[in-house]
Amino acid sequence: MCEREDRIAQAYKGGVPMGGELSAGQGAPKFLVAASQDPGTAAQAGTPLQRLQVIKGRLDETGVYHEEVLDVAGDADNGATVDTRSCETRGTGFAQLCTVWTDDNFNPKEPAWYYARAVENPTCRWSQRICIANGVDCSDPATIDEGLEGCCAVEHRPVVQERAWTSPIWYTPGQ
Repeated sequence: MCEREDRIAQAYKGGVPMGGELSAGQGAPKFLVAASQDPGTAAQAGTPLQRLQVIKGRLDETGVYHEEVLDVAGDADNGATVDTRSCETRGTGFAQLCTVWTDDNFNPKEPAWYYARAVENPTCRWSQRICIANGVDCSDPATIDEGLEGCCAVEHRPVVQERAWTSPIWYTPGQ
């Protein structure tokens, strides 16, 4: 399915779109999960993808809620890093990822929902870019001008992994 040029049309033709509801009695659901890297701009290229995930929530037969995050394509250990002093990224990623994932643990008696998430390689957070542009060096208090104290705060997180996600697909037993 991933190699087909008409994969999206085929998926809509025989499947349930995001935000839809799966029909009971059709066995374990299969999902086409695909994403492309944001192309970015002429000034700044987009960030490669690291992995695709399926997030599954379900309510078991005793009423206990469960949630799973499943890596279904790509590589969470691809070695991608970012230098927080320059925001230079290193490592490889993917321009496109695609897979057909089957829920082998599907229980037709349990209500469930699924959504897909694309995760990019790590990059500098916008606030870290501001810190770098202003020459902040947390080991040198003279470089921390007024308004830039947050650059050196314990809660400052200089790296982020951007994510995009789909609308969920729902499953209700007996429908």
